[in-house]
Amino acid sequence: MPDLTKPTLAWTLTWDADWVTAVAFLGASRRVAAGNNLGGVLIWDLPEKPGGDPPKPALKFDGHTNCVSKLACTPDGKTLLSSSYDHSVRLWDTSASATGEEKLVLNATAIADAERRKNNGAKVPPAQPATVGVVKASQVFDGHKEWVTALDLSRDGKTVLSGDDGGHVVLWDVASKRVAKRWQVKGWVAALALSPDQKQVCVGERVPLVFDSGRHAGLKLWNVATGEVAFDLSAEFKGQHLGAAAYSPDGKVLVVGRGGESEGTLTLVDPVAGKKGKALAPIHQYGATDLAFHPDGKHFASAGRDTVVRVWEAATGKLVSELGKPRGGQFKDWVHAVSWSADGAWLAAADMAGAVQVRHFAG
Repeated sequence: MPDLTKPTLAWTLTWDADWVTAVAFLGASRRVAAGNNLGGVLIWDLPEKPGGDPPKPALKFDGHTNCVSKLACTPDGKTLLSSSYDHSVRLWDTSASATGEEKLVLNATAIADAERRKNNGAKVPPAQPATVGVVKASQVFDGHKEWVTALDLSRDGKTVLSGDDGGHVVLWDVASKRVAKRWQVKGWVAALALSPDQKQVCVGERVPLVFDSGRHAGLKLWNVATGEVAFDLSAEFKGQHLGAAAYSPDGKVLVVGRGGESEGTLTLVDPVAGKKGKALAPIHQYGATDLAFHPDGKHFASAGRDTVVRVWEAATGKLVSELGKPRGGQFKDWVHAVSWSADGAWLAAADMAGAVQVRHFAG
C-alpha cells in the first residue's frame, strides 16, 4: 500500500505549447494522457520506477479544435474520453495505430521567451525535441451545442455524464452513444459527478450575471430514475461557485470544492441524507479546480489555482500531505486537474505552466 504521506516528484513532463488543462491515467497501466488549451492530447508511457530523464510523449490524439476540458478513461484502459470547448466529447481507441507522425519541441515557448530576453541576460534552454505518432480516428459524441465544461465516467466505464455552459447535462452510453437522460439547469455547468450506483447526479452550476460571482450559483443532487431534484443545497452553499465534485467509491461521501476567483473551500457532503458536512482546512487560496478519489476509497486529492495539490483523508477531513508550493498567484500557475494511477502509487497533475507533474508514493 503506498504511503500517501511521502510523495516525491518523479518527473516534470514538459509541454509548454499552452496550458495543460486535463489529465488521466489509462486503465491499470502507467500510461498517462494530458490535454491542453489548444485541443491537443498527448500520451506518455511512464517508466516502472521514478527518476532519470523525463519520458518523451509517444502519441498525439488529434481532433479537437478547442480547449480540452476533461479526460477520463474506462477501467480496461481501452477507451479515452475527452471533452472540449469545441462542443464535442471524443472517444479514442487507446490501442489505435498511428497514421502519421509529428515533430514537437516540448519547450518551444520557454525557448521563444528566452530568445526575446537575451539582451537582458536570459539563457536560452536547450530544445526538448520529441517525435510522436499521430492518431486521428475517433468516435464523436455530438449531443452538446455549447462548450463541454464537465465530464464524469461511471466506475464500470459504461456510462458518461457530460455538461456544458448552456446548462445541458447529458447521461449517455459509451458503447452506443445513446442518450439515457437529459437535464436543463439554469446556469453554466461548472462541476459534475455521478454516484457509484449511478442513481444520483451532482451538478454545480453558476449563472454569470456578475463576473465570477458565487451569488448566482447552485448545487443540486438529482435523482436519475425520476429526473427530479432530490436535494437542493444551493442555500447551504450560498455565495459559493462550486467548481469541482467527486463521490467516494462507496457513495457515502461527496466532496465539493469552491471554484472561481475565491477561497477554495472543500466541503464534505452526505449525499444520502443531502446534508452539508465539514469544511476542510487549509483552503486552496484562489479556488479549487479538481478532485479525485484515491483507489483505496479512503483518500482524495484536491487541486487549485494556488498551484498546490493536497491529499486528504475522506472520513475525517484530515490533511495527509501537501504537494508543491505556490509559485506566484492564481494568474500564473494553476493546477487544472489531477488523476491517480489504478494502483494508487502515482499522481499526475495538469499544470497551467505547461507541464504534467508526476509524483510517486512509495510503498
